[in-house]
Amino acid sequence: MAARRISVGIVNHNGESYLEQTLRAVARLGPDVDDVLLVDSGSTDRGVALMREHFPHVRVIELGANLGPGSARNQAISQAAHDRILLIDNDAEPLPGTVELLSAALDNHAEAILAMPAVLYEHAPDTVQFAGAEPHFLGTQVLLQAERSVAQLETAVQVVGTAVTCCVMVDRARFGARPWFDERFFFYLEDHEFGLRASLQGYQCLAVPAARCLHRKGTIGVSVRETGRFTSIRVRYTIRNRWLTVLMLYRLGTLIRLAPALVLFELLQLGGAVKKGWLTYWLWAAGSMVCLLPHVCRVRRAMRSRRRRADLELLRGGAFPFNPAWRRSRLERAAERTLDRMAALNWRLAGGPTS
Repeated sequence: MAARRISVGIVNHNGESYLEQTLRAVARLGPDVDDVLLVDSGSTDRGVALMREHFPHVRVIELGANLGPGSARNQAISQAAHDRILLIDNDAEPLPGTVELLSAALDNHAEAILAMPAVLYEHAPDTVQFAGAEPHFLGTQVLLQAERSVAQLETAVQVVGTAVTCCVMVDRARFGARPWFDERFFFYLEDHEFGLRASLQGYQCLAVPAARCLHRKGTIGVSVRETGRFTSIRVRYTIRNRWLTVLMLYRLGTLIRLAPALVLFELLQLGGAVKKGWLTYWLWAAGSMVCLLPHVCRVRRAMRSRRRRADLELLRGGAFPFNPAWRRSRLERAAERTLDRMAALNWRLAGGPTS
C-alpha cells in the first residue's frame, strides 16, 4: 500500500521566536509530508515575514485578525491538500515517526477522526506533559499520564473521550461537512468541546503515546508557563468556555443529575474569583455567556439528531484537574477537598462509571 500523503497545518499567533525551530522539526518528518501551511491569526511580530524569507515552500494563510486557534485550525483543515492533516501549535515539535504512527492508528480505527501523540516538555524531554485526555464531568479535560517519566509511559493506542490539540492528526474525509472547532470559543477549551462533541456523535479520538511531540512554553503572552501567571484572557475564557461546553453538550437529564456538584463548583469558583480579584473576569464571562445563549440553543438542537452516545458513557469522575501551577492557600485547599468529596458522592449517585 502506498504511503498516505500528509499535510501539516501550523497555528500561529506572534510565534516568531518559535517558528524556525518548529519548521525545521516539520522538515524532519519525512517525505510523506509534502504540504505545509502556516495559518496566522493577526500576528504583530515578524513571524510571517520570516516564513516567506526562509521557508518559501510554506503556504501562508493570513486571517487578518486574531480569531483564535479554533478558527486557524478550521482554515488549515479546509485549505490542506490532503485529508490527513497534522495540526500543530507554533511551539510544538513533532518528532520523526510521529506522522506514520498517528496515521497507522487512524487506519486501524475506522471510526476515529483524530489521533494525538504523547506530548513531552521540551525543557525536560524525559517527562510527559500529557498523552491524551478524558472529559471530566465538571466540564474540562483530565490529562492522561501527566508528569510521568517517559520510561514509564504506557504506549498502547487508547480510545479517549476528548481532545488536546497541541499536536493532533485529523482525518478530514471521515468527519465530512460537520462543524469542526467552534470559533465562538476563541481561546481555551475549544479542543475539549470539539473532542467531546465528536465522541458523543459516535466518532473516536485516539491517544497514541508511541508517537511523540516536544512542547515549548505555550502561547506568547497567555500561557502560564510562558508568562508565569494566570492572564486575564486565560481566566475569562476558561470560565466562559467551560460553561459553554457543559450547556451545549450535556443533556438536560445529565445537568439535573449532576446539579449538586456543578452548583457547588460555581459557588466556589465565584468565591475564588472574588478572593483573587478576578470578579470583573467572572462578570465578563457571565455577560458573554448570556450573549451566546442563542448559539447554545442551536448546538443543543443539532446534537439531538447527531448524538450517538450517552453523556455518562464518556464523562469521568475523580478529583477536579486544577492547573498544577495554581498557588493554593490553606482555604483554597480546603475548598478543593470539599469539592472533590461532594463531586465523588454526586458522581456515584448519578450512576457514573467508577473506572
